[in-house]
Amino acid sequence: MPDELTSVDHARPVNRPDIPALTGLRFVAAFSVLIAHGFAAILADHETPYGAIYWVRQASGFGMTLFFVLSGFVIHYNYAHLVSVAGPRGVVSYLWARFARLYPLFLLMMLVYVLVSSRHIDYWNGHPERMNSTLRALPYFLLSMQSWFYVVIDDNPLLDAIGGASPITWSISTEWFFYFFYLALVWFVLRSRTPLVTLFVIVLWCFVWTVIAAALYNRTAPINAWAVAHFGPVADVGQRQQDSFVRWLLYFSPYLRLGEFVLGSLVAHLYVQIRKEKVSTLENSAGTAAFVAAAASVVWITYMEYSPDVGTTILRETNMNFALAPSAALLIFCAARYRGALFRLLTCRPAILFGEASYSMYLVHLVVLTVAARLSAPAGHGILYDLAELLLLIFVILLIATALYAYYEAPARRILRGMWRRQQLPARSAAPSRPLMS
Repeated sequence: MPDELTSVDHARPVNRPDIPALTGLRFVAAFSVLIAHGFAAILADHETPYGAIYWVRQASGFGMTLFFVLSGFVIHYNYAHLVSVAGPRGVVSYLWARFARLYPLFLLMMLVYVLVSSRHIDYWNGHPERMNSTLRALPYFLLSMQSWFYVVIDDNPLLDAIGGASPITWSISTEWFFYFFYLALVWFVLRSRTPLVTLFVIVLWCFVWTVIAAALYNRTAPINAWAVAHFGPVADVGQRQQDSFVRWLLYFSPYLRLGEFVLGSLVAHLYVQIRKEKVSTLENSAGTAAFVAAAASVVWITYMEYSPDVGTTILRETNMNFALAPSAALLIFCAARYRGALFRLLTCRPAILFGEASYSMYLVHLVVLTVAARLSAPAGHGILYDLAELLLLIFVILLIATALYAYYEAPARRILRGMWRRQQLPARSAAPSRPLMS
């Protein structure tokens, strides 16, 4: 979500140009999650040829991976110099910028999630005891630490202890973990002095993290046995897979998703190292072909991850975290560096508009879909009716998200950053820049 910042507020001391195509990719990431959840909420009961609904529902996995890899790229691209050079003041500036970016909308939507939660409704219907889980879980959510720990509250995992659409905020919590981790990561990334070394580290990182993720997946049975012994039946992957400890560890927790964020940071470092080198016609053509190949690999890897006709492979063993990360990293690098008709699709006005509103889209979409599904569930309409309903809901979600971004999210961010800016001394040299914000 690009917006105007200058080095006066210490949020971007190095003048690096905006990369519009990455804003378009943010829309791709958010829309992948939206369409997957939309099909799951509205169309899941319908049968379609070739299992079309089943396959569309898997798009959320790619959307989340693209989101985390892109986040690593953007954070390193925007903040590496600030965090590594500006000292404690730079660190505080960085964290304040991230707070201003995420928290205003997050707090507003948390209020909405609590209000639409069945626990809140039960409270007013004479069953106040169900609100206990909300009150016990709320501190974790307000501190954005809900995905950092596996905690059971009233026979529900922490992520589902508030209800409504609040489980969607697990990724925001995971992002906050990344932001703190980056304060140490940046020194590791910056040690790579040449593009060739950085490329080697990227390949090595992909190999190492794939091995780690696959090894944990293959130890599901002993991990699950330990979790059931410590947390009870709710943690059993065989009973409630989505609520299980294994699902939390491999998918929701920041510890296994860290691989995607680090990969994005490394790719950003490679991009910065070579971005001033002129792109030849041959390289641009090769980059375009690589982008198409990366997009095609997303489809193939998704099939290998989830097809019942495919046995256990390294891709299935990493399907909850890292399998699609190399493809996402290649898409991001190519979109940032190369130009052409294909990349202009990512920089057209609708892609930029909805890319800027992607955070609002992500936090709003599930509550709209959930309410709509509750209201229409007893009707039992045909697939064409439900498909039309879904298209209408997508339009409503995009409209709400755009309005929220324009009239609440962006203004609140400007106000909070202005508060910090007024505390700073005027910079000795301030060149306006337009940063790419994650």
